[in-house]
Amino acid sequence: MRKLGLSLLALIVVAAIYYFTSGSTQLALQMKEQVDAQMATLQNEGFVVAAKEVDTKKEHFVITMDEPEKIAAFLTAKGMQTTAKDLESLKGLKIGVDVAYLADAYSAASFDIYPLALPTAFSLSSVSESDKKLLTQIEKLIEKKTFLLHLDVNKLGSGFKGYMKDIDEVVEDDKKVKLSMKSLKFTGDIKDDKLLGIKQTLDSIAVQLEDNSFDVKMDNLVSNYKVTGASNYDYVTDYTVENISISTDDSFKMTMKNFTIDSTSKEKDGLLSVTANSTLDTIEFKDGQKSGSLKSLVFDIQANNFDIEALSKLETIDPNNEKELRSVAQQLISKGIQFSISDFSVKQIEVDKKKLDGFTLTSAFDIDKSLDLSSLERNPMAAIGAMDANLKLTLSNQLFGLIAQQPQAVMAMMLFAPKDVNGKKVYKVELKNGKLTVNERPVM
Repeated sequence: MRKLGLSLLALIVVAAIYYFTSGSTQLALQMKEQVDAQMATLQNEGFVVAAKEVDTKKEHFVITMDEPEKIAAFLTAKGMQTTAKDLESLKGLKIGVDVAYLADAYSAASFDIYPLALPTAFSLSSVSESDKKLLTQIEKLIEKKTFLLHLDVNKLGSGFKGYMKDIDEVVEDDKKVKLSMKSLKFTGDIKDDKLLGIKQTLDSIAVQLEDNSFDVKMDNLVSNYKVTGASNYDYVTDYTVENISISTDDSFKMTMKNFTIDSTSKEKDGLLSVTANSTLDTIEFKDGQKSGSLKSLVFDIQANNFDIEALSKLETIDPNNEKELRSVAQQLISKGIQFSISDFSVKQIEVDKKKLDGFTLTSAFDIDKSLDLSSLERNPMAAIGAMDANLKLTLSNQLFGLIAQQPQAVMAMMLFAPKDVNGKKVYKVELKNGKLTVNERPVM
């Protein structure tokens, strides 16, 4: 049940972007005829579509998700990465679409899109007694179009803009929960019936229990997505969140300020490479009488040489089919994969008002294409020879001293002493040719 709201929102956005932008270049001249034709084609793409003309400039459609496999194939062709497994839980969901033609100077066509009925899996007859009360409340929210998205497609068919209706509601499960969302807006670009990019902004979203036993809120979210190549795996994204706060009634509170993440995905010769760079200005926390903070966090990672065909198969195969899983996993690493952390660091740590310099970690991990996964059941150590890895951890003297006071760390520090480098404590761990060393001291 907790995933239902997100699933509905995702489905509405998908419907808005992918169903109704097809053929939008012609909407300025033949809007109604073109939309009707596109709706008719959806009948062959896994949807059931019913139409009702309100007048010459308005129409109403009801779209039902009927065949997840066909729908997944259709959306994938339009540039969205999804699978039948992702959409299976939404089978039977009904979406209402109100269309207005030439509603203003910008729009060739405008759409109000909203759920009309929950997926079959969430019918009252198929959920537990404990969920029926919550489900009934959600159905009432649907009746009053709480989850409504508005979309305008421009007269050139080259872009769109829209928003989601603000939400300020209370639902009751074991406790009363307040849900709020304010000012979700988006704009996007289209070319040749495919999405080129989309920008979204959101002022705030929050979930709060009425008795204040749990409260989570995010403020000022911005996200950008841009297609960079012909493949669905060629894109760049960036996200920023100004503030994230979590609190509970047992005196725990955590606040995160200015979180950002930039990522790049590329496909070349059937192989996937991904990079992601993240930063966070501060994390502040308080738990009872204890308090602390982390400042200037950085986390940068890279992953290369993942077989894209194998990744696609992993999304569809039965997780209980061990033979097929092993075969696909072998294909996934067939070109040898590389994973690295180029920077994981915290500049400053504060614990109970005591300020400490932080740490820096870098690492790399490679799996050779010669690794035979089937042999691991007979000899797990066979994997060691096909792997190379290294890790470097640099700790400030202050932080090292704090860790050394913990009983759990004493034994490890007795066995493996750090090196002193430029006034800091350094550990270098390396796995190469089947041999593991810590600061050049053999472990195995």
